[in-house]
Amino acid sequence: MEAVLVSNGPGELYTWVKPVLAELKQRYPGVKTCISLIPCQFASGGEARIASSFGADTVTTPQEFLRFMATGQLDRLGDFRAAGENARRGFVLSLGGNTRFALKLAKRLNYPAYRYSFVPYWHPKLRKLFVHDQRAARKARLLGAPAERLMVVGNLVADAVALADPVPEPGKPHIVLIPGSRDLFARHLLPFMIAVADALGQTLPEARFVWPVSRLLSEQTIRAGIAGEERATLGGLAGERQGETILTPSGSRIAMVAEAERYAHIKAAQLAITIPGTNTLELGIAGVPSLVILPLNRPELIPLEGPGHWLSLIPLIGHALKRQAVKLAAPRLSVSLPNSMTGEELMVEIKGIVSVELVVAQATALLHNPAELARRRARLAATMPPPGAAKHLLSAIMADL
Repeated sequence: MEAVLVSNGPGELYTWVKPVLAELKQRYPGVKTCISLIPCQFASGGEARIASSFGADTVTTPQEFLRFMATGQLDRLGDFRAAGENARRGFVLSLGGNTRFALKLAKRLNYPAYRYSFVPYWHPKLRKLFVHDQRAARKARLLGAPAERLMVVGNLVADAVALADPVPEPGKPHIVLIPGSRDLFARHLLPFMIAVADALGQTLPEARFVWPVSRLLSEQTIRAGIAGEERATLGGLAGERQGETILTPSGSRIAMVAEAERYAHIKAAQLAITIPGTNTLELGIAGVPSLVILPLNRPELIPLEGPGHWLSLIPLIGHALKRQAVKLAAPRLSVSLPNSMTGEELMVEIKGIVSVELVVAQATALLHNPAELARRRARLAATMPPPGAAKHLLSAIMADL
């Protein structure tokens, strides 16, 4: 049996591919595994290196994928044969990226194709579509997925978080700072985070501040953020980089750690200060009460999906149009995924005109209230998705085969 896991970017590799591969290796050790990376405009360029660290039998690059699709030749795919050769058995599982690439690969290998996705688009050539919750399943049905070829298996992010062990010597408290992974926004957020750590460190001398640095951030953005080039935007501060540590003006220290270590630090944290995104779900699954901030001090900097993204690129009037678009969209912008999923205030949401003083006051109030921290942790544990999605997904595939 051969399993080909098709994926595209760092996020999908760490949160989807890694837990599925770990489950495959544990429960089905005789199955040969391949991570097949496909072309993607959002790829960082480091996907092959990341995938190679997971322990698959083979990892192939987007360039090798294109070569295989064009010629059928792929030296490093070893035992994975073209359609019909040696009547080999296996499957292709799409875990991110363009589903059509996975379907084309499955056709060439003569393997059935499966897909897991948060966005439940259906394609009739899929053997089965796996989704994370009932809401996604209902949407998939509306998009044409037959009930018998659709299955809710749970959230693979919970499996990815469960794989990590907490760091052995956390701070008191351990505070994770997440200024995001978009260059434009992070240049303004990083000085703000430096200022927050600077202020909190003066009253919490044993605190440990940790920044899991997104691999999507450019080195230029990291340098500019630490130097505080855009500190005026949110009233931030410049710091001084010493190796992999940022020293704030008052002496607080922010450890810069690899993004691959973020779950270990998240699981050790008493508090996180973050911006909106999938990271709020990861923090919720790990049971970490968080301050989720959406600064609207300069609305034109807020990332928007779809047409809103292109408004700022219009010469002369782009920023004004984007600013107005964000103001109109602000009431509907999701700040915290755990809050929107449950309808409860599990994370502290701060949306609007933000300041260092406001965030520091909210963080201090929460850290000095152990009962409230415990209540939020308990509700997160009771409401967030549990691990087990990889087990359910692979059991379904093996039964189907």
